[in-house]
Amino acid sequence: MSLLEQWKGAMNNQEPIAEPLPRFVGMDPTHLRRESLALNLLIQVPLYLYLCSLWLVRPLALGDTFSLTLMAPGFLLVALIVLRIPREFFLSKIRLVRFEFFLLLSFVLLSILSLVNSDSPIRSFRIIFPSLLPFAIFAHYVVLAWFAPHLLQRVPRLLIACAVIFSVIPLGLTILVPPLEPLVFGSYRMKGFFENPIQHSICLATLMPLITVEFSLAKKFRWKIFWSLLFVVMLYTLFRAGSKSAMGVAFLFSVMLYALLAFRSRNFVKIATVLVGLVLAGIFLKLFGLMIAEMINPIIAEKIRSIIEGGVSNYQSIESRKLLWEEAIRQGKMHWLVGTGAGEKVHGISHSHNLVLDYFKGIGIFGAIGIALLCLSIIGRTGWKALTVVSGRGCEIDIRVLACLIGSTVYVICNQLSDCFGPTTIGFLWVNYLTAVFMEREKPGRLG
Repeated sequence: MSLLEQWKGAMNNQEPIAEPLPRFVGMDPTHLRRESLALNLLIQVPLYLYLCSLWLVRPLALGDTFSLTLMAPGFLLVALIVLRIPREFFLSKIRLVRFEFFLLLSFVLLSILSLVNSDSPIRSFRIIFPSLLPFAIFAHYVVLAWFAPHLLQRVPRLLIACAVIFSVIPLGLTILVPPLEPLVFGSYRMKGFFENPIQHSICLATLMPLITVEFSLAKKFRWKIFWSLLFVVMLYTLFRAGSKSAMGVAFLFSVMLYALLAFRSRNFVKIATVLVGLVLAGIFLKLFGLMIAEMINPIIAEKIRSIIEGGVSNYQSIESRKLLWEEAIRQGKMHWLVGTGAGEKVHGISHSHNLVLDYFKGIGIFGAIGIALLCLSIIGRTGWKALTVVSGRGCEIDIRVLACLIGSTVYVICNQLSDCFGPTTIGFLWVNYLTAVFMEREKPGRLG
């Protein structure tokens, strides 16, 4: 419901207007339309700008070490500063994530303390920024929840739309016009507009559960077709990005989500159909998966074959990461209390390729415990919501909440071995997670 409609309803029914609208009483409808337009721009434009900026790390780069993407969250603070939000409402939202926010603030404090051992203090930004970003997103979501809570439900589809615009379409253009490949490809993997293909892979992986739930909830056949095709196209894009772990985790959790929703239906025919379909899909991938992979990208196919034949532990990438892990443990033991410095490199690499070890090395034992608790908190909330949904409780909004939480869990798992909550991808975790929290807790009857 728009502000204009609320104003007219209040005038016709002589009902008291909700808290955010007292200044609109008695206002001329023309002026009210202008106020409503200004309000809508103020609460929507910053969100759209931020979601788009998440995919444009390289085009917005200033030099080799900074991107305007990292400044975009500043737009999310504007609405909370300009608009008046009741203190009680703001505090009620803080309580929903108080444990997570306590851990994040502790990371900031530990990062500052770790500077006593740091060789490059500026690199503390790698932990401080991801720890402060959720507060900016939270600030804007509070405004959305007060003035237009229905907009929160659009965020997952906005993320998918951005992926189509900034990943799928560029991939399609490189297929049609091969000279464009250097713009979005590295040596053989698609990095999109990110710094590297791993970042691109992780961000795409977080969206797969969102597409899965759209397919499951679609009522009309044409939308079923649309979402199923988009899932295949996105999976293909993820394959071209080249991260085997991100692709495997995203596909596994998407399949689990689809199976869970089938069990929720309590329909024997549907459950049997889904299970048989999954078994047949597994057989098909076992027989023809590598063959299809070779047709798409022989280099990635060869790497997958080496993992299947030699095992994950003997894979070249894992062996090189073991060296980073050993060095991170060694450095962490030297300064176990406050760390060697937040964000410090390991063997010239920007992170340790293990989230807990990276925080242990950087900000000490309390940082390692804190990041482990944060990950367990996110995964635990996801598991609890999954139990709620599979038991048949809740409604459609709970299923969408679960999809966002699973997207957050995919991000957490993928970051155990890659990126380690990097500043340029961390937005995908908190956009998904906070969207789920606000959608789950938003009560009916609010404005919008």
